Amino acid sequence: MRKLFSALLCAAAFGAPSAFATNLVADGDFSAATLSPYWTQSGDTSAQTVGYDYSSTPLAKLFNMVYSDGAYLGAGILGQQVDTDQHYVYTLDFDLQRFHASTTDPVVNESKVLFNGKVVWQQTDTAGDWTHYTISNLWSDKAQTWLQFSNQNLYDYAALDNVALRVSGLAPPVPEPSSVLMLSLGLGMLLAGRARRRRRG
Repeated sequence: MRKLFSALLCAAAFGAPSAFATNLVADGDFSAATLSPYWTQSGDTSAQTVGYDYSSTPLAKLFNMVYSDGAYLGAGILGQQVDTDQHYVYTLDFDLQRFHASTTDPVVNESKVLFNGKVVWQQTDTAGDWTHYTISNLWSDKAQTWLQFSNQNLYDYAALDNVALRVSGLAPPVPEPSSVLMLSLGLGMLLAGRARRRRRG
C-alpha cells in the first residue's frame, strides 16, 4: 500500500497536470445539442430539454446550449457515469440558473447534486441568474460513479451548463487491515498494562 501511495504521489508530481486538467464529464457544456448518449434521464423527464438560453437574464448567452428542467411536481434527474479512482479526490464545477419570471407565484423548487448516490449539494426555494458553483473533496470507492443533478420545479425552470469533474488531489491513504489489527492489538496491550498497574497500586 505504501509503495502504491508513493507511486501515485510521484505521478501527481510529474505527470498529473494533464490528468488534473481533464474533464471527466462527457459533453458537460451540452454542445452536442442532445442528451444521448452521454447523459441519462430518470424521474420526471416531462420537461427536460437541451436548447438555447432564451432566458434574457443579464448573464444569459442567447446561442449557448444549456440543459433545462421545467415546471413539474416530480423531480427530474440528469445523470452520467464517470470514471473514478478511490486514490483521488475530485472537484465538481457547474453553472446553474434558477429562472423565475413570475411576480405573483412563490419560488418553489429544489436542486440537488448526488455523487455516488449521496447528496453533496442542495439548494431549496431560490431564484436568480447564472451562478457558478464548486464542490470540493468528492471521493468514491467505485471505478464508475454516478454524477446526478436532481431538479424539482413548481414554477418556471432550472438550467444547467458547464459541468466539469476533475481530479483535484490524492485521497488520504487507507490503512491496510493488517496495520489496523496491529494497532488495535498494541492499544489493547497498552490499556491492559495500565489496568494491571492500577490494580497493584
